[in-house]
Amino acid sequence: MKPRFPIFRENSKIPVWLSYVSPITIGAISLAFFVFSRGKMSAETKQHETIHYCQWRELGFLLFPLLYGYYYLKGYIKYRDGAAAYMSIPFELEAYSCQDLEGYLDRRPFWAWVDYR
Repeated sequence: MKPRFPIFRENSKIPVWLSYVSPITIGAISLAFFVFSRGKMSAETKQHETIHYCQWRELGFLLFPLLYGYYYLKGYIKYRDGAAAYMSIPFELEAYSCQDLEGYLDRRPFWAWVDYR
């Protein structure tokens, strides 16, 4: 049975709009139960964003964005570069490291992102 979440929305303007205030060009973004992308999503992008959905679920819909912002700010203070700060966020490290691992979502440990801090 196909999981109900996340709900994928391709060809959305949301990543385009958010890219205006982001240090990177956003191709896709997970916001709670939804994933929005600029165009058609590859299997890797879907897995990457589904990993973020799992992180949202684990931390709750208030704590995830707060921790995401905290880790971004911590990285920005350290690197003085928005893109480098983004790539130092443990949530992103897990998602990028595992986006192309077949079956990862089936065997992903609870709070796996903690290993990337």
